[in-house]
Amino acid sequence: MTVSLRARLFALWLMSLFGSLVVAVLILGLFRQTASAHRERDRAVAARACQAIEMHYDFYTAGMDVPPDSAIFDAGLRAVLLLALRRDRGVIGGIQPLDAPPRAMLGSRPQAWIGHITRQIGDAIAADRPAVTSNGGFFDRTTIATCPLGGALGTPVANLAAYTVLQSDLLRSSFTRFAFGGLAVLLATLLASAWFLARLVLGFSQRLAGVEAALQADRPGTLALTGEAELDRLITALNAATMRLDVARARIAESERLAALGRMAAGLAHEIRNPLGAIRLRAESGRSRDATRAAAALERILVEAARLETLTARLLGFATAASVQPVTVSVDALIRDAIGALPATGVMVVAPESGIVWTLDPVLTRSAIENLLRNAVEACGEGGTVTVLAAKAGALIVTVSDTGPGVDKSLGDPFEPFVTGRPDGIGLGLAMARDMIRAQGGTLVLAPSVGGAVLVITLPEVK
Repeated sequence: MTVSLRARLFALWLMSLFGSLVVAVLILGLFRQTASAHRERDRAVAARACQAIEMHYDFYTAGMDVPPDSAIFDAGLRAVLLLALRRDRGVIGGIQPLDAPPRAMLGSRPQAWIGHITRQIGDAIAADRPAVTSNGGFFDRTTIATCPLGGALGTPVANLAAYTVLQSDLLRSSFTRFAFGGLAVLLATLLASAWFLARLVLGFSQRLAGVEAALQADRPGTLALTGEAELDRLITALNAATMRLDVARARIAESERLAALGRMAAGLAHEIRNPLGAIRLRAESGRSRDATRAAAALERILVEAARLETLTARLLGFATAASVQPVTVSVDALIRDAIGALPATGVMVVAPESGIVWTLDPVLTRSAIENLLRNAVEACGEGGTVTVLAAKAGALIVTVSDTGPGVDKSLGDPFEPFVTGRPDGIGLGLAMARDMIRAQGGTLVLAPSVGGAVLVITLPEVK
């Protein structure tokens, strides 16, 4: 089972996401523990401050000879608050009777606290013991402590209690800033890694798609570098392998051409020997004084010379490398021109209209189709039928079929030079047609058939 690079990178990002989530859960857990510790600390600070007020109040009222309803007494109460809360910064305190305004107060209290403080003072006096409450959430919490004043020494004022208020904001604490800073860093890291991996995968996929498209071309040539170091190393190796393959192909093509040249030389010797022998025989007959025999001998010599001239012309065409000149043409018109060049015979040639317009070399393609048609017409004989069909399926496909006896398998490869099943044939038609099609990057093959021969031309669109 193969796993793509994209899937591996995505799995890596999921692992980093899982690790970040674990760290985030740990940070949130520490934050909750810290918040709980802050709450307990605030309760302890408020309770201790309230107890300090109670202790200083007891000391202040012991043996006091000042009337409890005088301004001097209230000023002493304020002094009690200053002494008791001198070390507790941020703590608001006061001394307040039940159902009456405060007698002394240090710091201002918001309006929203008054009702809660009054109720808690009543509960503390009724229970005759301190009370501590916390209100709000993690980020905005108010802690209130109340203590009934009086004790073993008694109190000059009945139903009097002290209160302390401590307000805390965890958003301003150093640990909260650290926790939220850590979460922000984790989120930024996840987003940055996701963006980086997406860009990496997208860029790599686009470059890889470009390389695949170049490799799927009929003639890829040298692939351009992409700027991706790892991919460029592979492309460099592919380019080097392509160059070696091109050299090997050139050597194979040269070897095949030399082999074909050897076979051609053997066939050529055979083809030339027969006309030369006939010319020699007729020339000897022409030396006779009989004018009729001499005229017949000269006529035969002209026929054999014409045969040698045709053979020479076809050999020159076979040996000359084809130069491709692509033009966008109508395939139907091209087939009609090839059919029009055929000599008048008793063979019916059928070519249904296809309406295809294609870019190809019209001279080479028409010559190839004409060679196939000539072979098909000669193979059918009088009364036969030759069918030419053109279709488009990613490439241009031209099929030439006939109702003749088909290709004799004992002859070997029919595309080899000088391979022919007719006594008067030269055996270069199919070889030349295949070379013309190959020059355009196409193929010419003999397709399997039940009766007759079926030859198929496949041509990509020539750029």
